[in-house]
Amino acid sequence: MEDIFSLFGKSLKEMGKSPVLLIAGFVVGALALPLLAGYGETSETIRSIAVDFSQFFVPLLILPFIGGGALGYAIEVREKGASSPSTFIASATKYYPKMIMGGIIAFIVYYIITAGSLMFVLAGLMADPFLGSMLGFLAVALAFLILMAIEFYDISIVADNAGVIAAFQNSIDFTRRNLARVVVFFIIVLVFKALIQMPLSFGMAGAMMANDTYYNALMAASNASFNNSTAAATNSTLNLTSLLSMESFTLSPVALAVVGFFQVLLQGFVFALLTLFKTEVYLTTKNRRKITDFDYDFSDEKMA
Repeated sequence: MEDIFSLFGKSLKEMGKSPVLLIAGFVVGALALPLLAGYGETSETIRSIAVDFSQFFVPLLILPFIGGGALGYAIEVREKGASSPSTFIASATKYYPKMIMGGIIAFIVYYIITAGSLMFVLAGLMADPFLGSMLGFLAVALAFLILMAIEFYDISIVADNAGVIAAFQNSIDFTRRNLARVVVFFIIVLVFKALIQMPLSFGMAGAMMANDTYYNALMAASNASFNNSTAAATNSTLNLTSLLSMESFTLSPVALAVVGFFQVLLQGFVFALLTLFKTEVYLTTKNRRKITDFDYDFSDEKMA
């Protein structure tokens, strides 16, 4: 299993040969920027349009084109050491219909899992808090396994020229046969996807700390942990109540611009790296020949 990290290192080196993947990643990052409207001083109508665009229109209609092109490009980089924009366009065009259908299925699976897990946990919490927490853990574990199992449907469409249903079957079978390796891969993927939210997290943290009410409530709660007096506890409770009743934080236009800039940069890097990494893991693992698969011809060997 240690070679999963060598494949990750190889993918990092291949990024230098993959400028088109970086550009594609920057485009993906730019397409996600409308979601930042929810953190600025904008109207509910604009926020609603931005969310619908970035969470529905982009993943269902645009990302399948970019994803199909990126995977075809990454496969050629792996096989030939370099690729070209024409390969990206040709792969994107060829596999776009199947990538759209696969994306819709993955999208539906994701939202069924999310809604089902939430209902599952809420039902448990209504019955018993401990039961709810345990059901929450089980729901997260189940969601992890299901999403991991279908993670490779897109690379199967491009690398194997598989049909949509066959691609999902191939992904599930690939995960089942290589579970330990896929678990490590999927955890790495989740970590890097989480990194994309770092600029927004820092921006929101800065906005919170710059707010006097929030800062005072936070300091009161911190002091209460070192002071067991009734007055301190009461003061902390009042401050926390005030904190919870506050309106949601917003970022200034300048802060949003800075957050958006670094978010696009991170998205470009992460998109290119994970595309190359998925390609390496899938194709290397599939092409790996086990000792029992080796064919050896003993016909020419001479007896001593």
